[in-house]
Amino acid sequence: METNGKRKHDASGARGPSGKRSKGGNQGKWKTPSHNAKLAAIKGRTLEVGDMGFWVTCQRHKEMRAADEILSLCDEYGQKLFGTNSGVADSASGDQDQDQDPEDIEAAIEKELAAMKPASKPKDAAFDLLKMNVDCVLFMRTRAPVDPLALVREICKDAAVAKDRSLWRSRFINKLTPITATAKATEKGLEDVARKVLADHFQLEGGETEEAVGGESHACSYAIRPTIRAHTTLKRGDVIEKVANMISKQHKVDLENPDKVIIIEIFQTFCGMSVVGRDWEAMKRYNIHELYAAASKLAADSEGPEKPLAEEEVKVASKP
Repeated sequence: METNGKRKHDASGARGPSGKRSKGGNQGKWKTPSHNAKLAAIKGRTLEVGDMGFWVTCQRHKEMRAADEILSLCDEYGQKLFGTNSGVADSASGDQDQDQDPEDIEAAIEKELAAMKPASKPKDAAFDLLKMNVDCVLFMRTRAPVDPLALVREICKDAAVAKDRSLWRSRFINKLTPITATAKATEKGLEDVARKVLADHFQLEGGETEEAVGGESHACSYAIRPTIRAHTTLKRGDVIEKVANMISKQHKVDLENPDKVIIIEIFQTFCGMSVVGRDWEAMKRYNIHELYAAASKLAADSEGPEKPLAEEEVKVASKP
């Protein structure tokens, strides 16, 4: 039998391109010592029952860049809105001045790492960034006097009018979701956090009389928007039904244009909740990336296309 000199493919033992051994590495992500230091610092802190703050979602594999951006935003808006001094260091300094002396780089890294260690931060710091054990997700824990909802709304309001790219404050952050209270992700935990958060906005079933409620007493419409990540115990439909049954029937469900939106975030063993206004949808559900894109498009549309020259103007322009 004639052969062409080529070896036959042995399907049983040969490794094709998909069968190559992994050489390890960090999935193509190059990390400076500064990035490693920041990652080690924020990994040591965890979310706890009773925390308030806001979730931060970001581009995949860009968690450290997003962390730099949100720390900078919290430092600026915290001082402007609440007079806080977060003590946030310039976390991007470790990626700059690549030509400086090695000793200077090492000193800067050591200084940054020391500043980010939990022991070096006061226990009542206004902002505390937490790294979750899933991609693309961070949590910024806040403490009084910071109101996470007011902070997120102000950041998004400015993003919505940032028509010029020079005004954009982030590239890697996607969505911010404020959380005013957290509890364990159980049926009892869901009920506890709902009573705490909803009492300021709705009349609850079996609760105080309408006149005794500390929040708004008038009837308003609402919608419930749950998000569940890395959790299998509580189901979406059950969560919506349980929370809706806690609210007085004088408040009507309106999924199209509600007066208030109840945000429920369930992550692993934690359940968080907040109530936002009707502008939540108009503000792209507090998605900074989409707000920047919309503002940029609005600016481009307002300029409009160049008007074509009239026929007479063309003739005049063509004459020598």
